[in-house]
Amino acid sequence: MNIVVTGASGYVGSTVLRALTEAGHGVKGIARHADKSAPAGVRWALGDIRDMDLVEPFRGADAVIHLIGIIREIPAQKVTFEAMHVGSTQRVLAAMNTLGIPRLIQMSALGTRPRAVSQYHRTKWEAEQLVRATSHLKATILRPSLIFGGHAPFFDMLGSLAKLPMVPVPGDGNTLFQPVYRGDVAALICALLEDSGTAGKTMEIGGPDRYTLNQLFDFMGAQAGRPHPPKMHLPLGFVGAVARLSNVLPVPVTPDQLAMLTEPNITDDDQWHQWVDQPTTLASGHKK
Repeated sequence: MNIVVTGASGYVGSTVLRALTEAGHGVKGIARHADKSAPAGVRWALGDIRDMDLVEPFRGADAVIHLIGIIREIPAQKVTFEAMHVGSTQRVLAAMNTLGIPRLIQMSALGTRPRAVSQYHRTKWEAEQLVRATSHLKATILRPSLIFGGHAPFFDMLGSLAKLPMVPVPGDGNTLFQPVYRGDVAALICALLEDSGTAGKTMEIGGPDRYTLNQLFDFMGAQAGRPHPPKMHLPLGFVGAVARLSNVLPVPVTPDQLAMLTEPNITDDDQWHQWVDQPTTLASGHKK
């Protein structure tokens, strides 16, 4: 198959490119910059998805994998959840409709729902609804929990904080997460491409184990030789006040990120195990 991948040079995109080429697919990556570590056979269409033409890069494709997402807005550069989640999906769907491309794998996120606490999840929901409203599509929507493996941005941040003399933890640190390995997500995407029986489905994707935020700090601390780094649990009101300065100061967390750190991110949905029957544990996969 000929596959187009948006967000192809990103953290998940780079792994998806390798999985697709290893499976023998023809792959074209859409990104602002080419990934120099990508397999040699990947073709690139470079540009900003907010305004680049997508019809020509999509021409000849059998399927599109739409991976674009951000976890922090940069309003001064017009990098917003609305533009990157909703706007990019509108443009992808319009190009697919023009060319009659039938198959879409849409990357969403666990916790996505109407009236979600975070703008991140609300705009992911809007994007999902656009996909569901496009009648000709054979679309599958994936909602992973935290993704790990290699230099995962979230886990790198935890690792940096875990090296501090006292680790700052918002609230009690007991929020549950269910991290999933990026290689497993890529393998699932490859398997779903040719499985038309998954059209119209939404799958929540969680790894084999659940961790509290405190336990994730302990895990990352252990990688630096500090299995149980001392923690300072900060009142959510105080952290929220600091987070509200994120638009003008380089504080480590935004109000949106704080909201996501303090609500459970777990699932009992295991339908994806039909294609990835032995999900990778955090202990065995976080450095791969």
